[in-house]
Amino acid sequence: MPDSSERLLARTRRRLALFTLLLVAALLVVVSLTTILIGLQILDSNVNQAVETAARSAVAQLDGSIPTATGDGEGDTNEHAPASSDTIVLVLGPDGQLVANTSRIKAAGLPDGAAARAAAASGQDLRTVTAGGLPVRLFTLPVISHEAPAGSAPVGYVQAGFVLTLHDRQEQELIAAILLAALVGLVGAGLVTVVVTGRALVPIRAAFAHERRFVAGASHELRTPAALIRASAEVLERERLVSEEGRPFVQDIVGESDRLARLVGDLLTLSASEAGGITVERESVDLAEVAGDATRRAAPLAAENGLTLTLREGPAGPSPALPVLGDRQRLIQLLMILLDNAFRHSPAGGTVTVAVARVGARAEVTVSDEGPGVPKEARERIFEPFARLPASRAGEQGSGLGLAIARAIAERHDGTVRVDDAPGGGARFVFGMPIR
Repeated sequence: MPDSSERLLARTRRRLALFTLLLVAALLVVVSLTTILIGLQILDSNVNQAVETAARSAVAQLDGSIPTATGDGEGDTNEHAPASSDTIVLVLGPDGQLVANTSRIKAAGLPDGAAARAAAASGQDLRTVTAGGLPVRLFTLPVISHEAPAGSAPVGYVQAGFVLTLHDRQEQELIAAILLAALVGLVGAGLVTVVVTGRALVPIRAAFAHERRFVAGASHELRTPAALIRASAEVLERERLVSEEGRPFVQDIVGESDRLARLVGDLLTLSASEAGGITVERESVDLAEVAGDATRRAAPLAAENGLTLTLREGPAGPSPALPVLGDRQRLIQLLMILLDNAFRHSPAGGTVTVAVARVGARAEVTVSDEGPGVPKEARERIFEPFARLPASRAGEQGSGLGLAIARAIAERHDGTVRVDDAPGGGARFVFGMPIR
């Protein structure tokens, strides 16, 4: 299983990739929408310009007069069905009735009287109508006689229409092409992001490896001086080479040497676990028995801290056997870490409860305390090396390595360690592994 640094790098890589993809996706959405809007506006503008040009050209040719009805009118047998982008030009009389169909294109549903009335009121009219089941962009201009006084009613109208079938298809193809390009761009950005983030983390991964080697080497070098300091202090105390006033200081040296030795041991264990070198000698053991053994070993420490330590039995008596394949000493080490953590975060007079149970095909041991609990946002972080929460008992702050070591041992046993809320308040650490 990946160690804590690999999990941290993987989590960092996922977050970096996700953040980058979100930025790229947002940029692609903005660019795509902008391109679509501009493209649609250009297509509409071209159509509007085409019908307006056709209408004004027809008005100029009429030169202020409307011809009488001709064979170009409605129903001419020479008319043909409109194509997907034909331009229809119609000449209307002052009453809005068709006078001439100069384009000789069938215009079922045209002319449009409402458009003619609107053009008379405003000077021109542009709208989209349906003619013969086809969408048509219709531009209407009034025809004003040159001889009529200003403000006179139009002598007729010209309506130029553009069949929008091809235009609408072009709009759909434009939108589809831009969306496809955006999707391809997003996929490409995703692939590039994965590669780039992977390469970007290479030096960080190398730094983690260098740090592990340094910690392992430094820890090895520190073990001997720590042992010599303790041994020298013990000799001073045993041989009474210091005065009575100085003996408490010697005892402090012994205590601090022990704490330093434990810290060095934790660093070595953590370094070994992250390098994949933590030793686990698997054999068939009863996890319920291991939990009982760890509870008995931890009882004096609980009493020293003014706490009650209980092993919760099953409803029918002692807990049933939970056969697992694991390293007994490593499992005891894991449970002792959880118990020590519970002691440090429990108030004086509180109770720490150990319970074992079979959950499906897994064996679980829970350690519950009555402390402040662990905030949800910190429940993964506390398993990282040197991550610590404020302790509830003064002077009981740990090194921040214990829970990281506990998780490493659990993972070597194909198990898991998690933390959630205890039923009566506080934290409940749950260690689970497969039953064999």
